[in-house]
Amino acid sequence: MEPDKRMKLADLMYGHEGKFICHLSGRFDPQKYPDAPPIQICQMKCGCWIVGDGNNRVGLILRKNPEATIADIPRSLLAIARFGEWDSELMDWWNPCAKCFRDAMTKRIRKSPESGDTIYGLIERDDEGRFYAYINSNKKVTALSAAGRTADEVQRLLEEKTRTMLKRERVRLVLTPTNPLENHQCSLQS
Repeated sequence: MEPDKRMKLADLMYGHEGKFICHLSGRFDPQKYPDAPPIQICQMKCGCWIVGDGNNRVGLILRKNPEATIADIPRSLLAIARFGEWDSELMDWWNPCAKCFRDAMTKRIRKSPESGDTIYGLIERDDEGRFYAYINSNKKVTALSAAGRTADEVQRLLEEKTRTMLKRERVRLVLTPTNPLENHQCSLQS
């Protein structure tokens, strides 16, 4: 099954993990780069379509036209791989919790000034779905950890422990995931 030419680019899954919007600049002009590698769109097991290569170019098209469709990508710059024609295991390892471009481009991240009081730690999810967070020893804190059923619960518990230990009312805790904390959510399912 090929993707419908009327499918919105915003419904495609974003193939790379993490932020991408900060890497975009200028406009994508296909005539300027006729030798550019094609934008690869690959079908996932669930039926969604993911951009295996060309995320920034798709992002630039969407930045100019949020309603753009697959038909807006010049045919010479489009490579389509149906499920089974590419290595889905590689993509599962690379980005098992792919999000659609719409979510990646509209997600607003609260920016708060980094202060010297920020404490950094790690959070991970095990195979059974439990979450663990921990802070290594540093000048402010000795090693602390917390476990729970959700990432929010674990962060709250670790913040409470840190506040208690430091005898403060507020603590800014930044936890970096060591593995994906959530599963891929299909964009085309209603």
